[in-house]
Amino acid sequence: MGHSLYGMPMVAPYIADEVKQRPVSTAPAALDIFDRSSAEALPDQLEKFTTAPSSELTEEIEAAASWLGVQIEEILLAAFGRTLGRTRGEGAVAVDVTGGQRWLSHPVTLLCADAGTAGPSEMLQGAHAALATAPGRTGEPAEVLLNVSAGELVDEPAGRALELRVQRLDGGLQIDWWYDAQRFDAYSIEEMAEQFPLAVIDITSDAAAPL
Repeated sequence: MGHSLYGMPMVAPYIADEVKQRPVSTAPAALDIFDRSSAEALPDQLEKFTTAPSSELTEEIEAAASWLGVQIEEILLAAFGRTLGRTRGEGAVAVDVTGGQRWLSHPVTLLCADAGTAGPSEMLQGAHAALATAPGRTGEPAEVLLNVSAGELVDEPAGRALELRVQRLDGGLQIDWWYDAQRFDAYSIEEMAEQFPLAVIDITSDAAAPL
């Protein structure tokens, strides 16, 4: 058993009993993550909330990805689902995912759940399965985007109601939250930004390798 940079044990890459034995449940209900509906909002007013790059969080994610045999996008997607589950409620949200050359704005259905409903292994398994079966773009873009980039730093919004953008900057991952201020209150975004690193550690420290 390894240890994370935060002193928490990291589970070795095996398939946990909770993942193998848990019965298949019905699909979760759609979750409305917005403070205001599009019908109530004025035209898009995109703003950005940024957290400082963290080399410690970067190392935690990269070490866990290697240990568990997954891509960092899978860890980030699982942590995004945990963050929304803690801050916006539980259910399913349509999310587009970009990342390297594997996923180019592919739509997935993201499980959003707190720990009492789905453990870290289930969250990572869900993200892994969603990305493994993600279809190519066929319809309208989702209102929510997870945008992971290892290339040149970009500081322009992608035009979604909520975009979680993760980019490498000076050896760390910079996390930007682009959001439509007509749909979200600023404190809602700040709460998500505060919870996201905690959700990452939840996944990297306690999740087992997905199937």
